Amino acid sequence: MIPAFLLPVDLPLNARSMVLEGESLLIEASACQSHCICPVCGHRSSRIHSKYIRMLADLPASGYIVKVTVLSRKYFCDNPQCVRKIFTERFTQEIIPYHRRFNRCKNLLGNMALELGGNKGAVISRLAGLPVSPSTILRIIKKMNLPIQKMTSGVIGVDDWAFKKGNTYGTIIVDLEENKVVDLLCDRESETLCLWLKEHPEVEVVSRDRGGPYAKGAREGAPQAIQVADRFHLLMNLGDATKKMFQSLGSELKEVYVLYHNVEQPINSEPSIKGLENGHPEIIHIEARNKNTQRQLRLDKIKELHSQGHAIRAIARALHLQRATIRKYVRMDTLPKKRGSRSTNFESFQIFLLHENNRGKTYKVLYNIIKANGFFGAYSQFCNNMNGLLRSHCIIPASCKLDPAPLKIWHPRQLSVLIQKDKEDLKKEDREFLELLYNKCPIVKETEEYIGRFKKLFQTKQEGTLKKWIDDVAKSTSGIKSFAKGLLSDFEAVNNAVVTPYSNGQVEGQVNRLKNIKRRMYGKAGFELLRRMVIFKSG
Repeated sequence: MIPAFLLPVDLPLNARSMVLEGESLLIEASACQSHCICPVCGHRSSRIHSKYIRMLADLPASGYIVKVTVLSRKYFCDNPQCVRKIFTERFTQEIIPYHRRFNRCKNLLGNMALELGGNKGAVISRLAGLPVSPSTILRIIKKMNLPIQKMTSGVIGVDDWAFKKGNTYGTIIVDLEENKVVDLLCDRESETLCLWLKEHPEVEVVSRDRGGPYAKGAREGAPQAIQVADRFHLLMNLGDATKKMFQSLGSELKEVYVLYHNVEQPINSEPSIKGLENGHPEIIHIEARNKNTQRQLRLDKIKELHSQGHAIRAIARALHLQRATIRKYVRMDTLPKKRGSRSTNFESFQIFLLHENNRGKTYKVLYNIIKANGFFGAYSQFCNNMNGLLRSHCIIPASCKLDPAPLKIWHPRQLSVLIQKDKEDLKKEDREFLELLYNKCPIVKETEEYIGRFKKLFQTKQEGTLKKWIDDVAKSTSGIKSFAKGLLSDFEAVNNAVVTPYSNGQVEGQVNRLKNIKRRMYGKAGFELLRRMVIFKSG
């Protein structure tokens, strides 16, 4: 006796036999409908033309792959007005024309496909007893009908996502009230967003980043909607402005570093061990090997003219350079390394590495020692620097007791992050360094105060506070005056970010989910396929 649960319930099939062959369970069944409906004219017919066999895959049973052989029939259409004279037997549920698996089996594979993608979905399907290929998994997704998206909340978030980073970008639109993806657009042009918004006149709020195309598209496509700048991107722009400020304070930072470590040697210089006198190494300063000679000569000439009292405008006119370039060179003490070269604090450990006690130790052992004491470079960088150091053939006698004494350095990007944090969240050494920096550089202290006030604007949410903050920064000597001035170009959207509760945080989370879906599709993530997977599994 064949268990009734093996076949779908209420399906007009009679199971006749069941055979176990290897890892497959073969079930033979026959259709038992008394009549069938013509798919063209809808005429009822009970006159049988012939019979044929259909092989259908079903859900696995007890770890076995289930295959059902159905003896189906063909019918005559007795309607003389119908163009179809013979048609195959139709079933109202579970068995769809031209399909080779039951509907419940297809639904299970569809859920696997949406969760796992093509390749992974095919692997799991074989383990689950539904062996299909990755292409079949993708075809199942493409045949699914997309749900009709209806905007009900009218509050959306817009952001871009990288289809191919640096080359091709798209746009994701998220309903911020219902927390689900509404649609994906194939590019991030203002015209595309404008057309989409015109099809959705119910949109009342558009949360976006500070990009020009989205601002223009929202303004033209939904003039009735208010625009809200994303708070996350505002803080990112503030961090970039703070970083530029620290980059312009090279000499001031150098002095603070020297005071913090209580040493006489400026740590931004590049020392080299030349020889030994009385058992102690002599430290001298050398030019960086990856410096550009023409830029170095230009820097020397600008420094010379500026020391002679010439104005910035006169130097720029004489050397055929921009005045901003002249100001940048005047603020420099040494020429920075070429773009792409990544500096390390290797020079802080040179004396320790040349010590006689370290002879015979492998590069890996030495790297692990200085890494534990503050070296922040990669192993490959350490090897390159070590090879150059050993060419000097200098060995410090064992009588000189030397220990690795690294000097702590905060890069401009690190300082821009630290200055935005609360004092309670800082480490002790970071807090002490910032306090010293505030005392020696009033401009940094003033900038820190304005950053704290800017962050509080989003907490108080009072109208008019943003304009007052911008005016105060413009009158000060703070290093973020350019950032405050830039807010005026998009003042309405930024002010809405201050006084309204809307944010693009939900959109950023959906973008991360989109990235995970895209990466697990292993190069088969065409736009339409990706759009289906994101929308189907959204919310």
